[in-house]
Amino acid sequence: MKLLKYIAATAACTTIYLVNTPVGATEADRQALLKRLHNLTTLSADFSQQVTDINGELVQQLHGNMALSRPNLLHWQTDAPDETVMIADGQNLWYYNPFVEQVTVYDQTNAVSQSPLLLLLDGESGAWHQYDVKAEGNSFALQPKPNAESLQSLQLVFAENGADAAITRIILDDGQGQISTINLENVVLNQALSESLFQFELPDGVDVDDQR
Repeated sequence: MKLLKYIAATAACTTIYLVNTPVGATEADRQALLKRLHNLTTLSADFSQQVTDINGELVQQLHGNMALSRPNLLHWQTDAPDETVMIADGQNLWYYNPFVEQVTVYDQTNAVSQSPLLLLLDGESGAWHQYDVKAEGNSFALQPKPNAESLQSLQLVFAENGADAAITRIILDDGQGQISTINLENVVLNQALSESLFQFELPDGVDVDDQR
């Protein structure tokens, strides 16, 4: 399953899983990550994504582009032939699949608690307390606590200079053996982004699955 579809599908999930705290995770590491993200206002990038299964076999390759504007806006789009669009507009999370002509919409606040990736948008979100954070060099691992609403874990890799919030790689583990590795390219930080990136316009003839 694609990263975007997985995020959307888990947005309505409330199952609680038991997981292990990463060795060495500290509150200081959490604050170090939040400090880096605090300096981030906007980010745009192209990306390539590889999805592997529990056996480490490559099951999917995707390309696309992303943009985020903190504290609560996200645009994530994969290119054809696997085209999908996900937009967080501050209130709602829209997931659009042109192939099946359907858009699914979720309450964004609930979606943040289900996906660690969406934590990048809001350093003040209470969902941060559902994750333990461990730093190792320019890499930060987020692992869900036993009472977390999501099974997913996340790893963020920053540029080697460590002085800014230039994220170069995102690794998302769904907790069931599927891993999505996303490499960012042409990263642009803290530049003005068009508001239209974060506004979803419903195409004609598209079915709406409202999960709010």
